[in-house]
Amino acid sequence: MIHKKKWVEYLLEFFMLFLAVFLGFLAENQRENNVEHNREKQYIQSFVEDLDADNDYLQETLISFNNKKKIADSLIMLLGSATKNEGINDIYFYFRNIVRYRPFNVNDRTIVQLRNAGGMRLILNKSVSDSMVSYYRDVDNIKYLDGLLIERISELSNTTDKLLDGIDYGKLTDTTNNVILRIKEPMKLRNTDDETINTAIISVQRIKNISILIKLAVIKLKEKANITRHFILKQYHLEMSDE
Repeated sequence: MIHKKKWVEYLLEFFMLFLAVFLGFLAENQRENNVEHNREKQYIQSFVEDLDADNDYLQETLISFNNKKKIADSLIMLLGSATKNEGINDIYFYFRNIVRYRPFNVNDRTIVQLRNAGGMRLILNKSVSDSMVSYYRDVDNIKYLDGLLIERISELSNTTDKLLDGIDYGKLTDTTNNVILRIKEPMKLRNTDDETINTAIISVQRIKNISILIKLAVIKLKEKANITRHFILKQYHLEMSDE
């Protein structure tokens, strides 16, 4: 004789099935949360490593811009007395140095990975996410100034054609070691009229002014990098070498 199930048994079976599905859903959801949390922590650790690398790079950048300002000051002074045929060799040397420039570029490994993975949504801590966005917003501002600096250097390079002799200009390059040489033998300027000299001085002044702006921005960015680093370490209870 076939046993006919009571409605209570059907309800119990439904409840057990529902419970199994629900618990499976919770387990899967927890697993996904754990995966997301691990990924978040990996990105955070990677970002802190980027900040550490940036700290060294930004320090080198500050030294570079300090040198560029000194070069600009020396070049402006020498160009001012160029009509007296004084310091010509130094003018060549400083010209070669001031137009040699490596574009500004911090370590953006982590932010690129985050953008490719769908954006900052993977960083669940909003305060940390905001601090990361703020940091790279300042980086973008420096890159904008950096683009202006490269334009000004290009303008100065155009003046070089009128002011400097091509043969003498080529003597300053050590192609083996990629360094700029100081030449002892007398060198000459092609043109020392007021218009050419004034155009060169204005171009150097522009390079100097933008370099100062970038230097100040880099100082602030370096401070923000340190503050952001310590804030993130505290928020995520990470133990990384403190500098």
